[in-house]
Amino acid sequence: MESSIVMTGLANVLTLTNFAAIFGGILLGLFVGAMPGLSATMALALLLPLTFNMDTATGLSMLASLYVGASYGGSIAAILLRTPGTPSAAATVLDGFPMSQQGQAGKALGISLFASFIGGTISGIALLMAAPLLGSIVVEFGPIELFAIALFGITIIGSLAQGSVVNGLFSGGVGLLISTVGMDLTTGTPRMTFGNINLFSGISFTVALIGLFSIPQALSLIENSHGAAKVASRITDRLIPKLSELKGLMPNILRSSGIGVVVGLIPGTGGDTASWFAYNEAKRFAKDKSRFGQGDPAGVAAPEAANNAVVGGALIPTIALGIPGSSATAILLGALMVQGILPGPNLLTDYGDVTYTLIWAVIFANIGLLAVGLMFTKASVAVTRIPDGFIACAIIALCIIGAYAINNSLFEVGLMLGFGLFGYWLAKAGVSPAPMVIGLILGPVMENAFHQSMLIGNGDYRIFLSSPIAVVLLCIAVFSVLQATPLFRWLLAPFRRRTRLA
Repeated sequence: MESSIVMTGLANVLTLTNFAAIFGGILLGLFVGAMPGLSATMALALLLPLTFNMDTATGLSMLASLYVGASYGGSIAAILLRTPGTPSAAATVLDGFPMSQQGQAGKALGISLFASFIGGTISGIALLMAAPLLGSIVVEFGPIELFAIALFGITIIGSLAQGSVVNGLFSGGVGLLISTVGMDLTTGTPRMTFGNINLFSGISFTVALIGLFSIPQALSLIENSHGAAKVASRITDRLIPKLSELKGLMPNILRSSGIGVVVGLIPGTGGDTASWFAYNEAKRFAKDKSRFGQGDPAGVAAPEAANNAVVGGALIPTIALGIPGSSATAILLGALMVQGILPGPNLLTDYGDVTYTLIWAVIFANIGLLAVGLMFTKASVAVTRIPDGFIACAIIALCIIGAYAINNSLFEVGLMLGFGLFGYWLAKAGVSPAPMVIGLILGPVMENAFHQSMLIGNGDYRIFLSSPIAVVLLCIAVFSVLQATPLFRWLLAPFRRRTRLA
């Protein structure tokens, strides 16, 4: 049965339409990633409305390939401009830009491309191998376990979000609050609609997503548009690295790929964390550490292999538990919700064909990345010279078009702009919008599972202690919050001092 679902997912991807979607998604991701100041998350949010009328397999293939393409595209601006195209390419700057200054821009980009291809393919294969095992586990999950998973997802992402744990939990709590706007799931009465009929159906996940991730980025670009003109290094050498060079870098690439997969498994981390971790490990294992920061190819290969390996790793908790491993995978879950598929463990059971379609799309996107990268990397250099003000105006225009296209409603355009201004304020205050998005996704799941659990337990809250899985998840959720608090760190301080003395 399992093998037939795997082959169904493969057949869904192996069509001319979906190959075209993968090619287009990679190309778009490549150019978006190369533009300094943009991100894969923003591009996915803008592209999401375009997938409404697409077949599920086609839409998922395009979004997954855009994610993969942008993960590599960020290294182009990092190497040529000393400005990371995406946050996950920040570590690539340290050795990529010095290589371009030494006339080795093509070599640096080639190493980045091949490392991204290998890291992404390994993570895709790991995802494919893990899915059957995860599928056999999640069949044990019921409403009690689903509530524990949703609560666990909010707390762990809130505690791992950039900035303080309070900021992260505040963002996740706001997301949960917003998810309750509309008709009550149990009684059918309107909640927090303020008598506005446009809110009776709730706040569209896509509207909030576009506003929170795209508008703040456009406003930041406008703020920085008066800086010095961008001058990219020229590519004068060959793009394809020598086989001997790749062979020497292979242990580093494989190790970094493993790091990327493992880091991706932890919700709320992401490519930037994996990149720095992999870069530090590459430096630690290097025979000559003094070369790092001076243009060492290993300093390019390590972070690029890791940030692309995060893609598959982050999808493992996304698919198994419905907990997005990153803000980008949250948008992929949003694409499933648009198709009427609710996130959660039922993805692997009730919607196995869709799940394996997504997995195969990730694998083929990484294979396509190598071909598209070799053909268009040099052409994408021109994108790095586009003025920030022009990019910002284009983003805002696409945001308005995308928000209007959802329901042909000007109200939702205004709502999107409101979320955009709120997201901009959050960015200035140092609060990540990612937990808020997770709250929007997991809110309905948590509420529905809670009501079902209360019915099962006849209103007794001790029902949540009847499941060992739920107890473990709830304990981890509590610990993930406590371990980030000053009081908990103060209590652990004597034990840490004793350990250091020992």
